[in-house]
Amino acid sequence: MPKLSTELPEPITLKQSIGPSFILLGLALGSGELIMWPYLVSLYGLGIIWGGLVGITFQYFLNTEIMRYTLAWGESVFVGWRRWGKLIPIWFVFSTVIPWALPGFVLTSATMLNHVFPILPIRLTAVFLIFATGLIISSGKTLYKTMERVQKTLLSVGVPFVALLTLYMARGSDWLALFHGLVGQGDGYLFLPEGIAIGAFLGAFAYSGGGGNLNLSQSYYIKEKGMGMGKYGTGIKTLLSGHVAHRIDGKLFVLSAS
Repeated sequence: MPKLSTELPEPITLKQSIGPSFILLGLALGSGELIMWPYLVSLYGLGIIWGGLVGITFQYFLNTEIMRYTLAWGESVFVGWRRWGKLIPIWFVFSTVIPWALPGFVLTSATMLNHVFPILPIRLTAVFLIFATGLIISSGKTLYKTMERVQKTLLSVGVPFVALLTLYMARGSDWLALFHGLVGQGDGYLFLPEGIAIGAFLGAFAYSGGGGNLNLSQSYYIKEKGMGMGKYGTGIKTLLSGHVAHRIDGKLFVLSAS
């Protein structure tokens, strides 16, 4: 438990608070949403889209409670859970690496680029993307600011592109099918069509929103942003910014006598 106590900072403005959700949204859009849901919808129609709505709703409330912990304690939930046992960080390492490594997102991206530009070899392109990603997150003063800057840039291009592409390609019947799908009405089925792979559907359900430990990382982002008691923390530096002492334990705010 954090031992140091200090005053609770004044709330920051809405403009100042923008940033952590950009990172979460960028990571979410780059993981399962643009792969798993389009794939399932192409096979079974929009009648299953209710799963995405339910998944996003669940994760909204989950993220809200995760952020409340950090606002009050000034540390990430990973630090809080570490106090329950020394093996818990090991669990988080494996439970984070496995779901993000097995799908092969980098190799999939390289394959897509190869279809657009056949001159690009798939394996070499994948290796290049890995090294480029490592170089990006290793630059800048702090890891959080680097991630925020990159995700804001990607979202400013990616979200308008997807929105305009949707408006251009969608027809009236597609919008009608979408509205029906939000309440589980598909083409000849309710909620789940016959033959759908439950594992694939649950995977898409989990990837709606952040998915997995990405939701928990939201507490780290708002701490690095300096929201609530996170204001008294120190930002984690990047690999190329040099060594700086970092305190991961948070601080408690003083409770008033009233």
